[in-house]
Amino acid sequence: MVVDEGHRLKNRECKLIKELAQLQTGNKLLLTGTPLQNSLEELWSMLNFLMKEIFNDVRVFKIWFNPKDIDEGMDHEKARILRQEREGKVLNILHQVRY
Repeated sequence: MVVDEGHRLKNRECKLIKELAQLQTGNKLLLTGTPLQNSLEELWSMLNFLMKEIFNDVRVFKIWFNPKDIDEGMDHEKARILRQEREGKVLNILHQVRY
């Protein structure tokens, strides 16, 4: 199954995702040119559609991939560098997921 405009599946409660989930397919592919709006729940919804067995719990997903709040006492530049490092680690972990 190939779903164009895959960003439409960012809401786990939408009718489209419920209808598509009923179809029996061997493989699924989402296509989109629309960037995510910085929401882990939106990303999880699309990953859950693609790999339900791996991404089956949004709460666990948030714990794994939501960077901890940065200490308020840290200067702006150090906080920015720390955020970039954490985001890079998140991407590395996501790239290692195999179905």
